[in-house]
Amino acid sequence: MKKMKQLLYILLLCLLTGQISAQTAESELKKVYAPFPSRLSAKTKGTGILLTWKDAKNLNNPTYNIYESMSPIDPESFIYEKKIATLSQGIENYLYEPGDSIPRYFLILAEEDGILFDVFIPYRNMTMESVSAAVMDIQEEKATRISSLEVLPKAQSLLIKGRSSRPQRAVILFRSTEPMEKREDLSKATKIRVFLNETIELRDQVIPGIPFYYALVDKELYESGSSVLLYDGSVTPQGVTIPLEDLNPDISQIYHYTSRPAPLPLLNVELDIEKGNKLPDPGVPSIPVELSSETENSLASLNLGKAVHPAVWRQAQLLSVDRAEQGPTETSWVNNLMRHNDWESILTGTEEQLKITFDEEIKSRLFFYKGQANYFLGNLEYAFMDFLSSREVYYSESNAWISSIYEQRKKRDLSRNLD
Repeated sequence: MKKMKQLLYILLLCLLTGQISAQTAESELKKVYAPFPSRLSAKTKGTGILLTWKDAKNLNNPTYNIYESMSPIDPESFIYEKKIATLSQGIENYLYEPGDSIPRYFLILAEEDGILFDVFIPYRNMTMESVSAAVMDIQEEKATRISSLEVLPKAQSLLIKGRSSRPQRAVILFRSTEPMEKREDLSKATKIRVFLNETIELRDQVIPGIPFYYALVDKELYESGSSVLLYDGSVTPQGVTIPLEDLNPDISQIYHYTSRPAPLPLLNVELDIEKGNKLPDPGVPSIPVELSSETENSLASLNLGKAVHPAVWRQAQLLSVDRAEQGPTETSWVNNLMRHNDWESILTGTEEQLKITFDEEIKSRLFFYKGQANYFLGNLEYAFMDFLSSREVYYSESNAWISSIYEQRKKRDLSRNLD
């Protein structure tokens, strides 16, 4: 009997040992074959870190927990509190913005029905090399602060003054015939001058009777694409005008600075150069004299700058730079549209180009063709403003169109008065 009890005890002990071993093996088997995401990749993307992976298989509705670590990941001592995101199935990417450039390691674990499958597999769901985000050079923090921008009519010109908190930063002065409230408005404005390490003070010779708006902008901030450019003190909220009644031709050319040189004076020839006799009065008629169409077209083609052109609808004009076989790409498309009188497409194309163009010569070209489009579409007021902008570079060419617009307006006003 005693031997029988010992035998039963030994048999029971073997059964218990086998059950424990089976449970341990099953647990290890579950751990080895637990579902996990794979192909985890971490790459720098600007000021963030882009994480991509492939979802785990054989799971119905899992979520994925992403963790970060400042040191290489150790499964034995890993701290699960450093979770940065929980994402649903099917996303397989996440852009993490840490806000600094400290190197990091990453781990992604699947979870379903409250069960976290904490499997650590190098190069599959955990990174073995650190990744850091790039440090952004924040131009907004470096930019100068503009204050006290002031524009006053003075001696046939507009006197502009302003203050910069950091004179070593370049500042651009913009001028427009429309209010400037946001970045997009600057694309329609004219760049007048860049100030660097100097007092911001300038006299700008503009056309009397037209309200002008001004803005001072940090150059590097503007070129960075930032939208934080215009604020109180850096832009004039109201247009400033040189009153027409204050116009004095005797001093109209006396100014400190303009965007172009002063024109040569008009010579009033009164004597015969051979005998010195006084020339007869040219006898300018008080009533406009009608010219033949041939004469009108000939005068219009001369581009005489400030000379008075007849009231004639001008012919479409290509600038010399665009007449070459391989003209500049920015305006090479204009010629074909101009030949087909497709002014709507030219107007749309130039407006789109002006939004992304910063070079002054290219902008002047675009304004020149935009002015022609408005001219032939009958929008003479808009055409006038466009040619004012283009004549900063193409002075004589633009003035010919401005003179034509002026004559057209006079002709319209005369017709209305007769009616």
